[in-house]
Amino acid sequence: MSQNRRSILGAALALPTALTVGGLAAATPAAAAPGAVDAGAWTPLVLEAGITPNAAAAPEVRLVTIAGTAFLQARGLVTCNLTGDARIGRLPDGFALPTGYVRAAVPRNNSQGINACRLEINPTGSVSVFGGNTANAITWVQFDSVQTIWR
Repeated sequence: MSQNRRSILGAALALPTALTVGGLAAATPAAAAPGAVDAGAWTPLVLEAGITPNAAAAPEVRLVTIAGTAFLQARGLVTCNLTGDARIGRLPDGFALPTGYVRAAVPRNNSQGINACRLEINPTGSVSVFGGNTANAITWVQFDSVQTIWR
């Protein structure tokens, strides 16, 4: 079956009233299932020596659970001088540990056309950054893009 803009628009215009914007605005909101979404508090990462938190946006993590699945969210920025793969910190005391390795691509200083590096959290809670080298040091890393399945 071929789909074009006209057939899609026609199908959208044929939607029942309850599914239109006006119908949704007038509808009574359904009660959320207990515990369906649970966002934990932001907690600062514990940083290694030589890793400097940004004064206005220190790195923090939290877990958000949606329908029983936990996701890690991170935010913040650090400055550093990483000329190799390096441990930059660890999860805060009492933070739930992952059951396996958790990896995410995060922005870094744009050098030689490379503008991302790998952030990794291992099952012991160690936080590492991969991708720096002596010819292309990582001088800052931003964590705002981290939204990944935790367990």
